[in-house]
Amino acid sequence: MALAELFPRAARREPDTNTAWLALLILAALASSVTFACVTPFAAFAVLTAATMNLPRAVAAPVAIWLVNQALGYLALGYPFDGSSLAWGGAIGIAAVAATVAAAGGARVGRVGLWPRLAIGFVAALVVYEGLLLVASFGLGGTENFTPDIVGKV
Repeated sequence: MALAELFPRAARREPDTNTAWLALLILAALASSVTFACVTPFAAFAVLTAATMNLPRAVAAPVAIWLVNQALGYLALGYPFDGSSLAWGGAIGIAAVAATVAAAGGARVGRVGLWPRLAIGFVAALVVYEGLLLVASFGLGGTENFTPDIVGKV
């Protein structure tokens, strides 16, 4: 028996499914933010949302994850509330959205299987995300945080 036959109302309500999925991703982001402080895996969230949601929802998802991440950082983890910190927060948000668009492009490559598309989407998201943060570091400071060793750990 198919899942839709067991839960016919749930099968017709895609937005609820997306809401539950987004809530799960936000909880995962909260856990990663608490565990890894400011190293939330936005590239991974980008490929997960790009592969499972339509593009408008996929782009909205990292915004929600970013907002929760920033709220946690400023309200609970003691991020300094100054111009530099706010600018970096903005750069991270922009990079997360751009990474999602890149992941969507990579995840929709035709004529290859699911896992290669996800891998391509993840690589695209990671390159765009880290690349934009590197560019931001030239204006905001912190280029020393983009060594191969540090980026490899991310």
